[in-house]
Amino acid sequence: MLGRLVSRLQPRGMVEARLRKMVERWPTVSGYRLNPDPTVVDGIVKGLVRSSISYGYPYCPCRDLSGDAETDKDSICPCKWHHEEIRVDQHCRCQLFVGEGYDPAVAYRAEDVAVAAPASRPVVSREVTVYLTSWCFLSRRTRAFLDKHGIPHTCTDIEEDEDAALRVEEWTGGFRSVPTVLLRQIVTEPGTAVLQRMLVDSRAAVLDAEVFKTATCPQCSAVAGWLDQHGIAYRAVSLEDDEAARERVMAWNGGFASVPTLNLQTLLTEPTAAQLSAAMGL
Repeated sequence: MLGRLVSRLQPRGMVEARLRKMVERWPTVSGYRLNPDPTVVDGIVKGLVRSSISYGYPYCPCRDLSGDAETDKDSICPCKWHHEEIRVDQHCRCQLFVGEGYDPAVAYRAEDVAVAAPASRPVVSREVTVYLTSWCFLSRRTRAFLDKHGIPHTCTDIEEDEDAALRVEEWTGGFRSVPTVLLRQIVTEPGTAVLQRMLVDSRAAVLDAEVFKTATCPQCSAVAGWLDQHGIAYRAVSLEDDEAARERVMAWNGGFASVPTLNLQTLLTEPTAAQLSAAMGL
């Protein structure tokens, strides 16, 4: 078992060498194999080193810790669940250890999910930033989903950008959870059913919201009421009182002052394909 206490006083290189040796030895004991992609193995070993130095034990980097030592011992690599995961999926959750039938093309394949026709989508502008690591299988699946549906996105590797890693920690309660997907979207004239799907069914966290409206627009009142009902904070911006806001809305909507128009910034942590689809109004 890899989970022996690691002294925080040991040099990082010594800790990494010891954990790498343990990782390479486990397949000879268990009958499993190491992931054939060295990038995945190297990334996970670095995650084990980080948790060993921080907490004293090599906790699986793909699992969040509760803070309770007795509960968290199940997450010490190789974790409590890896036998069953390999039996069912041919790989453990983080894909460090794999079975004989492991196929990377299957393991990283984008999940199938139905999407609406483009003409019926309410999102007129979208920026997608994916905070990830190179070895994380969920990160790879998220990128595959975005590529499959032709959605442009920017990727930030939190192991190469410490500021990005700290932002992810701030958003996710101190964890470096990946993938974390930041969406900035302009949504025009959405019905409450669309908002339900994008902001509730998706389980997205709303970081910021602006609602551009007019006093006489009944749909604006309906959207504001729905947001109030669901406890979602927003700033209401009147096009009748703010000419600069009116110009922004017209720029977003091809020259039309369409209302309500929502400027949303939302966050998803380790989302499924269905949650991504819902949050992006697909």
